[in-house]
Amino acid sequence: MYKNVLFLDRVEDFEKQKDITSKELCIIKTDFKNLSPLKKITATYPDMEIWLTGENITREKVILANKYEIKNVLPYPFDNKPIDDFFKRKYKNSAIAVTEEIPSWIKGMKVMVVDDNKMNVELLEETLSGTGLDITSFTNPFDAEHAVMREKFDLFLLDVMMPDMSGFELGEIIKNSTLNSKSLMMFISALSDSENKITGYNLGSVAYIEKPFDVDVVRSQIINALKTKQLNDAMNDTKESFLTMVAHDLKSPVNSEIMALELLLKNFNLAKDEYKESIITDILGATKYMKNLLENILNKYKYDNNKYFLSKELASIKSLIEESIEETKYIMMMKNQRIHLTNRLKTKKIAVDFLEIKRVVHNLLTNAMEYAPKNSLIEIDLSENKNYIVFSIKNENRGILIKNPDELFDKFISRAKENKKISSGLGLYIAKRIILSHNGTIKVDVKDPKYVRFIFTLPK
Repeated sequence: MYKNVLFLDRVEDFEKQKDITSKELCIIKTDFKNLSPLKKITATYPDMEIWLTGENITREKVILANKYEIKNVLPYPFDNKPIDDFFKRKYKNSAIAVTEEIPSWIKGMKVMVVDDNKMNVELLEETLSGTGLDITSFTNPFDAEHAVMREKFDLFLLDVMMPDMSGFELGEIIKNSTLNSKSLMMFISALSDSENKITGYNLGSVAYIEKPFDVDVVRSQIINALKTKQLNDAMNDTKESFLTMVAHDLKSPVNSEIMALELLLKNFNLAKDEYKESIITDILGATKYMKNLLENILNKYKYDNNKYFLSKELASIKSLIEESIEETKYIMMMKNQRIHLTNRLKTKKIAVDFLEIKRVVHNLLTNAMEYAPKNSLIEIDLSENKNYIVFSIKNENRGILIKNPDELFDKFISRAKENKKISSGLGLYIAKRIILSHNGTIKVDVKDPKYVRFIFTLPK
């Protein structure tokens, strides 16, 4: 059936064969009692792959075969699938080969390969060649153990049957390590029994790969496992950043309210009414700030789930902006910032959702106050043309380069890292959704690196 495969009942029968050079694979049945002739066979025919098959395959028998550089041991009797997979792998550029698209971000992800058989290590390295993965290989599991303690890896490919330390034992060490407890693991073994598979999965393995394996399938398994890991890591980072942002943004106004209330309580009987009114006004501003933050979070949910609706009415844009400035003045005062409003509008009122447009202005104001330096001026300009009302807010940028300004309106994108701040970018994301819902436009101008200017338009 297979012209390129040599089937033998004993190792000793190999020397009796003719036309051996035409064979690419030799499968020898054995009782594993005398494998010494294999040393000469593998040295004389390095291009021929040798497999062994026998009854009652044990870990000790596989380890013995590996000492003679035998890649695969099959339980007898065996079917033709391993042979078909071998030739599919060997001629993977043929029509039956499967190709896997390699994502660009996979480059540099770290993979550790551990197998006491050097040939198996080389096969796995070849399987992953061209992926851009950073591969570290060990044939000694104790050397691998030391690396686990020193360096973080994204994925471990572990042979199960190794002398002195099994892959399962190394997997337990990885699982309990400080750096790699959340890294992916895959076990590779010639043992296909359910007990070993269950042991591997109980250790958290994402796959149990049986030898001989299909190169293309294993390559695909690894790439897709890393894709899933990358996605999960990104989601966890986003959740953590989002919760940190909410806690951070609530901390300042809460502390401000506590201080104001303590001051008011301490001097309540002696303080004049104007003083009390001033403190209560500041507390109200802090409370409205927190209310706006919570509504941003709720609105994000509405936008993402198509549950957002506008309630338009005729409203004065000038009054709307003045209210927003008043409600955010306590933030501005903390940094000794000033606001200058230039109003060139002739149109008194337009149809908008008052609260939602006020949210846009509030978000742009707090964004400007957050990133502008202390003692700086924030400029707001109101103008109009034939079809639109034009709002502009400009603040100093401290010379920080914004490479992709349009991305600032994306969900969870902000300038926080560059400015050593904490923010999820939800404010600008919400602002864009609201303006687009009003059939307006919004953009950011960073032509002059000293300043950042946000502009939005609303139809009259």
